[in-house]
Order: sequence, then structure tokens, then C-alpha cells
Amino acid sequence: MDPRDVQPAPAPAKRPPALDEKVPPPPDHEIPAGLEADLAPLHPDGQPPDDGTDPYHRDSLQAQKAFDTAVEAADRGEEEAAVRRFLTAAKLAEAAREWYLAALAFQHVGDFLIDPTPPSDLERALRMYRRAVDAFHRCGMVDDARELSFYLLRHQLPRSRELKLPWPRRVELWAYWLVAGFGHRPLRVIGLAAGVVVLFGVLYWANGGVVAAGSREPAGLWDCVYFSGVTFATIGYGDFVPTPWTRPLALFEGFVGALTMGFFVAVLANRLRR
Repeated sequence: MDPRDVQPAPAPAKRPPALDEKVPPPPDHEIPAGLEADLAPLHPDGQPPDDGTDPYHRDSLQAQKAFDTAVEAADRGEEEAAVRRFLTAAKLAEAAREWYLAALAFQHVGDFLIDPTPPSDLERALRMYRRAVDAFHRCGMVDDARELSFYLLRHQLPRSRELKLPWPRRVELWAYWLVAGFGHRPLRVIGLAAGVVVLFGVLYWANGGVVAAGSREPAGLWDCVYFSGVTFATIGYGDFVPTPWTRPLALFEGFVGALTMGFFVAVLANRLRR
């Protein structure tokens, strides 16, 4: 059935902002003017080709028409009708392997369903976003997929109780966001490393746990921070050494440093991946 045959629902009253203040707004993916299906035939004369011109292009053209119909409904403010038609467009676009159209359609449905105002369906909205992320990846738009993936995880933090996430998962989400921005913020890992170095340096200094290798004189604060840095980086120049009672602490810091550097490489690789 042609999506144009569906009778639009009455225009709903103006809805409040899409999200509460605890969550950032969804990524802004405005629909480009004149957006066309990637696999549809070219028409430089400005006139869309007939569906029957080439049967191999028919599914792409049907997805394009369904998507255009959904956009028109959204422009008229018929939000619920637009969502129904975006769902139709997303299904047709997936079947036609028109991943960009599918990604935009899924994201618009997610934006509608994630709003706390009825009809709200948080779990379904998150599924729509996940499908949009997959579609962005399939059409090579990695930056858009990464941005939407970050928003998807970020939105789960303040609504974890509504999602009935177990406490270990909630703690993991908060820690992952704080330490690495869900794997998209490598500078946070560097900040964590700097904080760990300073913290251990202060601990060494407060306990008199670092001495000079030759004179065995206790190290000052900055020397302790320096020793903490070379221990964290597993360099170990040997000009300062830990006292017997702080050797376990130094071993632990070296272990933390090795893990943190490996984690930084993973986060950086995820950030630079194309």
C-alpha cells in the first residue's frame, strides 16, 4: 500500500521539549534539502524517474517516496502521522539497502518515542537508536554513528531506574562515562592518569616512602610526584626507589598505569576509527 493512502492523524498539541534537563538533546540530524536514495537512478533533468523505468531501482524509489511523505507530514506538524510514515520508510529503506534513509528514519522515530510525554516508549526508542547507529555504520557515516551511540548511552544514565538496569550495570555506565566518555573521550583518560600520578605522589610523600637511590635521603613532594610518574609509566629510571613498606603500593601503581595506558590506546583507536 502506498504510504500516501494513509489518512494522517489530527495534529497533536505542541509538545514540551524532547528531553528533561538531565540529558543532552539528541544529535541534530537535519534532513538535507533534496535528499535522494543512494541507489536510485540519476535524473539530471530534475524530474524523478518513473518507478517502472528499471525494476532494479524500484525498491529504492519506493523507499524514497515513503521517506519524502514522512518528511512532508513532519513539516506540517503531524507528528504521530510522521512517525508512522517514518517507520514505513525505515522498513522499505532497509529492504532496499538504503542505509542513510533508514538511519534518518529510525532516529526520527527514536526522538519521538524517547520524549517523556505520552506516547513514550523508552525501550523501543533505544532500539530505534541502535538500528540507526547500525545503519549509519553500514553507509560509512562513522562520525554520525559515534555521535548517536554516545547519546544513546548517555541517555541511559538518568533513566537507568526506568530501564530497570541492575546496580552493577548502572555503576559500570557511570564509571565508563566518567573515565572515558563511553569510549569516545580519550582526553578524559589522560586526565585520569594525571590524577592518579598526583594522588600516588602525595601518598608517597606523606609516608616518606621514596628515597634517593644513592644518599637514601627522603624525597620531597615534587620528587615523589616524579617517582609516581615514572612508576605509572613503567619506566623506572632508578634515581629514586621506594622504601620497603611502600613497595606494594608502587607495584600496584605500576599495574594501574599499565592498564590505564592500554585503555587509553583502545579509546583513542575507537575515536580515530573511520
